Amino acid sequence: MKDFYYIEPKKDDKFALVGNTDWTQAYSIFEFAELGFCSDDTFYHLFAYATGFTGINKFSEKNWKFEPQLIKMKVARKNYQKEDKEKNKVDVAQSRLEKWICWLLDSMDSSLIYSGFIKLQDDAMCDIFISGIGISGEQIDPTTLNQMLKMSAIFNPVAEPQYIKPEDVQLPKGFSNKGGYSGKPAQTELERLRDRLAFVCEQINKMDDSIPVENLAQLADVLSIAKNKEEVQVVFDLCTSLMS
Repeated sequence: MKDFYYIEPKKDDKFALVGNTDWTQAYSIFEFAELGFCSDDTFYHLFAYATGFTGINKFSEKNWKFEPQLIKMKVARKNYQKEDKEKNKVDVAQSRLEKWICWLLDSMDSSLIYSGFIKLQDDAMCDIFISGIGISGEQIDPTTLNQMLKMSAIFNPVAEPQYIKPEDVQLPKGFSNKGGYSGKPAQTELERLRDRLAFVCEQINKMDDSIPVENLAQLADVLSIAKNKEEVQVVFDLCTSLMS
């Protein structure tokens, strides 16, 4: 099973990042006191005060344990493309777990904040919940299906949220709800690349202060010769996944 990965908040952000490089192998339980969400054409963006998150790791800290805190994560609404480490476009398929989460969110009011939990596991139940048809092809009674669903996900509206504010539940800067740009002008390609490189270097530097990474040449060296290059590679892959 692939664990979820945790990345500390950037200096200008109060939300830590949570992601997974392979949703088809996910096996976690995500509990939240408050959760809000918004979407663009490709992703649902979730912002939560998480009270529990099993199956999550922070690289370079073997004894690290998840503590209640603000996190954000995104869930694919469809197949999409991202850049690999060679800057090539690669296809990424929406997992059935993500499809089920999107099915849940599609029926919910995005103006509300919710408490509850989601069982993050890619298995046959995802298909059953969406279709209402059992493994043997039988139609499942809606009442029974709803009771089954409560064992995998619960969303209860929160009357007076304390942690998640309306201004927190926003798309990445520069994007509108239609997936286009609005408000502030979009970054130039050079600005975008500089910001992404700085983000990757920041996360890798947190793994080992003795090997500062400040540019692409140093990043390439660390990815190829560092003693913990496998862990560095996973952090790099996670960073590129979160930025896609």
